[in-house]
Amino acid sequence: MMNSKELIVKSHQILSFNKIFSATGNGKDVFWPGCAVLSMGSEITGKTYRLMKYAIPGLSYSTSCCGKPSLHINGGEDFKKRKEFLEKTFKEKGIKNIYTLCPNCFVTLSEFSGVHVQSVWHLIDEYFPESSSDILDGKVFSLHDPCPVVKDIEAAEHVRSILRKMGAQVAEFKNNRENTMCCGKKNMLMVLNPEKGKQMFDLRASQAPSENIVTYCASCRDTFKQNSFAAYHILELLFQIEADSSWVNRYRAVKNMKRGYENA
Repeated sequence: MMNSKELIVKSHQILSFNKIFSATGNGKDVFWPGCAVLSMGSEITGKTYRLMKYAIPGLSYSTSCCGKPSLHINGGEDFKKRKEFLEKTFKEKGIKNIYTLCPNCFVTLSEFSGVHVQSVWHLIDEYFPESSSDILDGKVFSLHDPCPVVKDIEAAEHVRSILRKMGAQVAEFKNNRENTMCCGKKNMLMVLNPEKGKQMFDLRASQAPSENIVTYCASCRDTFKQNSFAAYHILELLFQIEADSSWVNRYRAVKNMKRGYENA
């Protein structure tokens, strides 16, 4: 029988795969923001989607969850069902390429069959909006690399390039890139074992060169923000939007994504 903490994760996954929050368009190329980015709201996801379509005009979308939280409850049985559902959806929709903003989705979906997964940072770097050039005017940010980036190390360099184009000065954590450390949220630790998760966060926070944090994982950004850091997702800085994370924002982002695709 599941304990109360596992039930929280299970409830999250049930909601995440409900058709209210999960929708996928047709086409071989799909933009996949990930749950945590969607929770930051429709402005950020909408602007990123439109920027991505400059690079890939026929780009479709998915507001689904990769199912990773299910790996850590019920012996992973729920994840097997989620994976089967998603692989069936990808096949039915003709999806071949997934472009994601979420480092956890990148790692998880890369294990799926029939699809090629890549993070979007190389495209944002290449199609960097000129209106965002030098907008940070030399401000210093401590750059936290999310722990899944060890499987996608090129993303770390593209993020640094994007920050430089914005005019930011990057202060590195002692452990960075392939040697980065977790913020405490990996494997749902902050829910399933909050004491251990807090210990991991405190260790990572002790390495922060400053109180101003930038990262490219929305979950990591939330962790630092909830612990009194001035923390930003890089997309907040790119588009000059300060976002709050909530299920309401996620719902609005899903509606906006559907509407943007239908009206494209």
